Amino acid sequence: MGEKVLGYILIALGVIVMLLATFSVYQVFTNKSQPVNIFNLPGISIDMSDLVGSDLSPEEIAQLREQKSLKTDLISPEIINKPLNLIAHILFMGFILNVGFKVAALGVGLVRPINVKLGKVGEVSTTLTPKA
Repeated sequence: MGEKVLGYILIALGVIVMLLATFSVYQVFTNKSQPVNIFNLPGISIDMSDLVGSDLSPEEIAQLREQKSLKTDLISPEIINKPLNLIAHILFMGFILNVGFKVAALGVGLVRPINVKLGKVGEVSTTLTPKA
């Protein structure tokens, strides 16, 4: 009888883990919570001072490069990092969902009786329960 109680506990625990993972993904997709910031990549930018002033003197070119005000972002860091963090969150929650499924399946294996039929049809039928 103890393995059945343990089986039901494992089923409940597995279902709770699966529900929490599903709820976390739902919260992230509805923007009620943010995924964990795993990726923090810089944006893609170009220095326009290399393109401007090819006919200028070397002193003026050096002065333009010192200003660093001609740096332009082509792709902002948010555009790069947000999808990567979202994909990482989905993959991690998929792993957690799989763990919950395995725990619940282990519980089902403990609760379900093992039926073994020996001999001819209808002759001998026994029901075995696994021993812990």
